[in-house]
Amino acid sequence: MIEEKDSELLKAEVKDYWNENPCGTQFTGLQWGSREFFDEVEKFRYQVQPFMSEVMEFSDHRGERLLEIGCGLGTDLLQFARGGAIVTGVDLTEKSIDLVRKRFAVYNLPGEAMTADAEQLPFADNSFDVVYSFGVLHHTPNTPKAISETYRVLKPGGKIIMMLYHRQSLHVFLGSPVMRLMKRLRKKELSATDDWIRIYDGDRNPLGKAYTRSEVRAMMNRFSSLEFTTRDPIRRNWPGAANIVNQHLFASWMGFYLIIKGIK
Repeated sequence: MIEEKDSELLKAEVKDYWNENPCGTQFTGLQWGSREFFDEVEKFRYQVQPFMSEVMEFSDHRGERLLEIGCGLGTDLLQFARGGAIVTGVDLTEKSIDLVRKRFAVYNLPGEAMTADAEQLPFADNSFDVVYSFGVLHHTPNTPKAISETYRVLKPGGKIIMMLYHRQSLHVFLGSPVMRLMKRLRKKELSATDDWIRIYDGDRNPLGKAYTRSEVRAMMNRFSSLEFTTRDPIRRNWPGAANIVNQHLFASWMGFYLIIKGIK
């Protein structure tokens, strides 16, 4: 476990990185905050992750109070709102929250958004019917604490839908040896596996972790009816045939996105 003092310093670095690089902005050159910008971000996200609507249940929570932890640009949060959920999004960074508020205003949809730390959520116990988080809690220093907060704010019988990076994935198995060789050639002594996971979100990303199913079960042992599946995005730098093979043979059990669902 990261020591508390180091944890706070690291969290500040994480906040600075994502404040400067809100997730999704790297895939478009359009002006941030315009309708065209939001449209292009959304189009790209679901082209490379076509499984999202069905697996993440965007249309299944009408009338329920839903919290997204780490809402980024609000792309997924918008889909839940379109599906009739009563949505609240939180993010560590001010820039993301500013863009989420602009986005909901652009599309004239109701939704709340505020800055908050996943490890210290500003909500009462038993506040939400659903808590959703996609690719976020592996970027906070104390992931078990963030998961404990998720449990606290979820109503009894409520549902969690989460994605964490998957350590036992094709992405890690194939990428780590390449990274290890590169570091050996450059005479670096860093952990190849952990560094390969970290740089998935950019060379300057200060923190990225991945977990096995058993590690997630241990962190989420208070939840019942835990279900796991994995998915992979369409890899833009792979040949089309390689993506087809991966999506049909490997993504559902060795994908890099470990999707967890459970009940409080």
